[in-house]
Amino acid sequence: MWNAGRETSSPGTELSKNQAKKEKERLIKELQLITEESNDLRDRLRFLTDRSMKNRPHFRPNPYYEDLERMEEAVMSILHNLEMNTEVHENNHKLKKEITFSR
Repeated sequence: MWNAGRETSSPGTELSKNQAKKEKERLIKELQLITEESNDLRDRLRFLTDRSMKNRPHFRPNPYYEDLERMEEAVMSILHNLEMNTEVHENNHKLKKEITFSR
């Protein structure tokens, strides 16, 4: 009578417990893969929306890229200076014409 409230495990329940355990492990692995893929896609989206290499997660600086960036800055600076000199030269030329015309 004291055994009446207890259930004994039958081979059918052991089999279903093993199946449930395997299914649980399979679902956990699947969830981990989906989570990894989601994180990767989120990182890619962040990279594409930021449009900046330095804001990319796990950014490893490339020395060649950094050299190229420095060269671009130098060229852009030279171009800006050249444009400014050209404008100054054009203004100077216009002023000389005006001075010559007014004499």
